[in-house]
Amino acid sequence: MRFIGLLILSLILGSKISLAGCPAGDEASRSRGLLAAMPVYEVCALQKNDDETQLYLAQLYDRGQSGVARNVQRSLLFYHLSAENGNATAQVGLSKLLTRLDESDATRPEIRSYMEKIKGQLQNRSQTSFKGQMLHPYTLLLLAAEKPSAKWFYPTTVTSDPEAQRLLKQYEITPDKQKTSYAEATAWKQRKMLDVARDVFSVSEYVSFYDRLYPKQGAADPFTRSQAINELKEKLESVK
Repeated sequence: MRFIGLLILSLILGSKISLAGCPAGDEASRSRGLLAAMPVYEVCALQKNDDETQLYLAQLYDRGQSGVARNVQRSLLFYHLSAENGNATAQVGLSKLLTRLDESDATRPEIRSYMEKIKGQLQNRSQTSFKGQMLHPYTLLLLAAEKPSAKWFYPTTVTSDPEAQRLLKQYEITPDKQKTSYAEATAWKQRKMLDVARDVFSVSEYVSFYDRLYPKQGAADPFTRSQAINELKEKLESVK
């Protein structure tokens, strides 16, 4: 069902794709050429929800190269998907693209148009793990700049990007917005951990995990919370 939800997101943005096979990217490029292989890349990125393929497509559409026409809407989609998977390089790329689009009155509507399409498709579609939440560019940089050790639960191996720290230092932001971005980054990480827990735990295990992190009465006991998180770590190690 996750694939169906993501595929619908792709279709609404005008993709003409075929489900006939899903060869590896290099194989598709050699046998068909990059431009001809693009539909295959897109199906693979959506079907497998692979953050590195999503990032590759986002960069191609962002730059417009090798015969692939620049497409802001599709670039936003694939950066967004990869960034939601926790891919640090995609988070930096999406931050830069959003900042660039927001700088001009001519391109700013691209963001609004994209988000309207995504929100329209996500209504009543809880079966997809793609939340469609567009984070602030500074928040994306905060997430990308974190140490890999803080991202043990991310469904990606691309957990660090060297450009993030440099861009954070250059970013002009008010103290209030900076505070909001830190809170947004913290909430995003908590949600991501819960998403991963939901994927690997049984229903009863997840309920127990959630109740220990967020008890109905009072604050979570630090030891109990730590124990629950360690159980998630062990579970993730066992399913790798």
